[in-house]
Amino acid sequence: MAAMLAGCQTGQEQVSEYPKAAYERCISKVAISNISAKHEIAAFMGVSLEGMPPLLCRRLVDAMKSGRLTFSDINRLQFDQSTDIWKVIKGD
Repeated sequence: MAAMLAGCQTGQEQVSEYPKAAYERCISKVAISNISAKHEIAAFMGVSLEGMPPLLCRRLVDAMKSGRLTFSDINRLQFDQSTDIWKVIKGD
């Protein structure tokens, strides 16, 4: 799952300047991700598999734009370090 989310990462400045491009990049990365990871994230979010990509990417982009998440938060996932990303993904 961390690998899929790492594919959605982008520079925070880019997200602020080009949120639509960041959102579309995230959607394309999720589309080519492992089906098991997609099912896992959809279940965690409590949404359908079809509804997961747009909602996941919207939450990530919005959190990056607002400063709630940073590039470092997504990187920390790869090392099992604490991050608020799970709250963002869940919609908390």
